[in-house]
Amino acid sequence: MATFDISIALSLLSLSLICLLFRSKITNPLTCWPLIRHAVPFIMLTSSGAHDYMTYLLAQSGHTTQLKGPSFTNLRHIITSDPENISHILSSNSSNYNKGPGFKKKFEIWGDGILAADSDSWKFQRRLNHSLFRGTDFLRMVTATARRKLEDGVFPILDRAADLGHQVDLRDLFQRFTIEITCKFLLGIDLNSLEINLPEVPFAKAFDEYKEVIYSRCIRPEGFWRLQKWLKIGVEGKAGKASEIINDFIYQQIASKRESLRKGPQEDDVSLDMISRFMAVEDEASQCQADSETTSMPISDMFLRDSVVNVLSAGRDPTSAALTWFFLLVSTHEPVERKIREELKAALGIKEGEKWQFPSFQDIDKLVYLHAAICETLRLYPPIPINYREAIRPDTLPSGQHVEKNATILIPFYAQGRTESLWGADCLEFKPERWISEKGEIVHMGCGKFTAFSAGPRSCLGKDLALMELKLAVTAIMWSYHFEVVEGHSVVPANSIGLYPKHGLKIRVIKNSGA
Repeated sequence: MATFDISIALSLLSLSLICLLFRSKITNPLTCWPLIRHAVPFIMLTSSGAHDYMTYLLAQSGHTTQLKGPSFTNLRHIITSDPENISHILSSNSSNYNKGPGFKKKFEIWGDGILAADSDSWKFQRRLNHSLFRGTDFLRMVTATARRKLEDGVFPILDRAADLGHQVDLRDLFQRFTIEITCKFLLGIDLNSLEINLPEVPFAKAFDEYKEVIYSRCIRPEGFWRLQKWLKIGVEGKAGKASEIINDFIYQQIASKRESLRKGPQEDDVSLDMISRFMAVEDEASQCQADSETTSMPISDMFLRDSVVNVLSAGRDPTSAALTWFFLLVSTHEPVERKIREELKAALGIKEGEKWQFPSFQDIDKLVYLHAAICETLRLYPPIPINYREAIRPDTLPSGQHVEKNATILIPFYAQGRTESLWGADCLEFKPERWISEKGEIVHMGCGKFTAFSAGPRSCLGKDLALMELKLAVTAIMWSYHFEVVEGHSVVPANSIGLYPKHGLKIRVIKNSGA
């Protein structure tokens, strides 16, 4: 029996309306086209060029507008790329904007982890994660893991592709690289996904499938996806199976860790992974009860499970997406690639043809042009393209837009990075030089202008960790290899909660001399 998928109808409607919109050259689609006004959320989120359409829409609407779906959808969003509004929401008046119950429903898999939590739960987790991520031993362990995964995993795969003339999907390769690092510092385990035959990892596949579920919930009325969930059909049918795989794997790892701790430390056992460290702070959680400003949270198995899912979500996909977009941009901008290699030679004292030797991270962190190229990549292709907030109380934004209680605010980082009034007429160009001052130093952009790592109290805790991974991988790979995008391969952003190439990034690998 044939079934009718509303997403097909919405996609066709979206395509037709977008064509009409651009042909008509209407400057204010929200007021001139009532049908489009009600269909905007669907057009924006189901069309193949959703992020670019959102950028266009904001440019035509003064960088702040209200989006409304048909009344039965209960879709009501304020969308803004105005830097003053963004600074107000994320920083100066952040206490009035949290994730809210609507977010938790859609991102159910995250539980009450740090990405979804609010109030006391969020404060406790923020403090707990902060103390871990800043630890010298922890950072040293992450750095050593990244180097080992490059040398023993990424390099052999790229070498084989270069020798045999095979294509490589960089998106897949970098997802494997980042999930290996994240699982190591989270759980102290190796998934072995970077073996030469690129084995399928059910745990990682389940995460990808659940991302589809989350995105589906974001663009469909709640009643519709809840009915799908109850009937266990469509993408919601995948949700139960994916969450079961994810939960079984994580709880098994937690049980194994607790058993190890019960037996006591073994010879040469250094438990630097996050779960072991969290289990070791049970006493700290109890002591926090005496803190009048902070409520402690129990270190239960559910708490640990939520922590793993959240940190894995934050540690795997954003960094792998940034690496993928970086190499797309660099491989198609030869002058930038040349400048980065020249900077490597000058700053690290290596010569053309020499085999790569990992320098200290302190030395890598001195590479100004490389840092600028990474920032420029994150401006054009922010791994998290949209930020989500709900208003606790009524408010008025600096732009004059009234915000009702419980209103949903969408901050499109992708559109913000392509706003001409912020970045100039060349805002669509890949130009690392815009980040470097006349003195040769990195230019600091305000929190309302560049928000790839968010801003304010909920800014990304793993920023330094992510930049460290990026720089270690980029310098090693760029020195040893050159990539060419496969001719005819389509590279467009996917419509998803994360920004990555819809069809992957297929490249051919060429070894540099000495590699």
